[in-house]
Amino acid sequence: MTPITPSRRPPFLRRSWMFVPGLDAAAQADGLASGADALVADLEEFTAAADRPAARPRIAELFASCRAQGVVAAVRINKLEDDGMADLRGVMPGAPDAVFLPHAESPAQIAALDQAITALEAELGLPAGSTEIVPTLESALGVHRAYDILTASPRVSACLLAAEDLTASLGAERGKDGIELHHLRARFLLDCTAAGCLPIDCPFNYRDMPALEADVRWARRLGLKSKCATVADQVKLIHAVFTPAPDEVAAAHDCVARYEAQRAGRHDAERIDPPVYNTARRLLARHHQFERWAAERRAQAVPQQGDSA
Repeated sequence: MTPITPSRRPPFLRRSWMFVPGLDAAAQADGLASGADALVADLEEFTAAADRPAARPRIAELFASCRAQGVVAAVRINKLEDDGMADLRGVMPGAPDAVFLPHAESPAQIAALDQAITALEAELGLPAGSTEIVPTLESALGVHRAYDILTASPRVSACLLAAEDLTASLGAERGKDGIELHHLRARFLLDCTAAGCLPIDCPFNYRDMPALEADVRWARRLGLKSKCATVADQVKLIHAVFTPAPDEVAAAHDCVARYEAQRAGRHDAERIDPPVYNTARRLLARHHQFERWAAERRAQAVPQQGDSA
């Protein structure tokens, strides 16, 4: 696995990945102000080809602002056979925490990106292996080959499932309830878990907050814990759903105590079924992960956005 620096939020605690254009200063500022765990400056879909030469050094500078606010600094480049190599060379002086590769469909693409990053880390004097790779699965072929793609490099820390391009690849019809992608989101979670990397759920590309909440709660119920965002206003809600709330933590503690009393033979204890108990234990484990991370950051005096959101 890619070595993670002590001040970088670990992948399993990155709830939101806010995508912003590569050359839009206002959108980048809004993205940083959103409280997102990770900011992804996009050189592919959100930046016109003519604007990429100017966007690359801007993004390299943006990474410093991300780190100053405790935000994971990421970039989405183009495919290496397109503008990807120029993108990579332009942003690597800023030492990105993670590089997203779009339209991943083969392990060879990941191996080639790993090789290119390795060479640039050595050339620029960056810590070897410090740059993570995040493939994006955007086609039926990419999803079919997911496990092989995700295990093609130890740099792969997470993976993003696309929405619009993937739906087009399948010939499906989009809807706010997301039914057309439910089966693939479940399969995606399985592949990422088997490969040991963080699954980043597909973006919700509608400006409908109640529908977004329903979508994220469905994702949480499934087991997903991280989501892509393209609208800054979505981040707060994503964090609210993916972070154990105080009342949920209190209820989980109560559930565990009741179950353990039941197991100890107390006949007056309310009956708690094992699935409820196990769900409560997992919620508490997740809560303790956030608590430990916040304590570590306070000890190092490193600001982190949204730890209690």
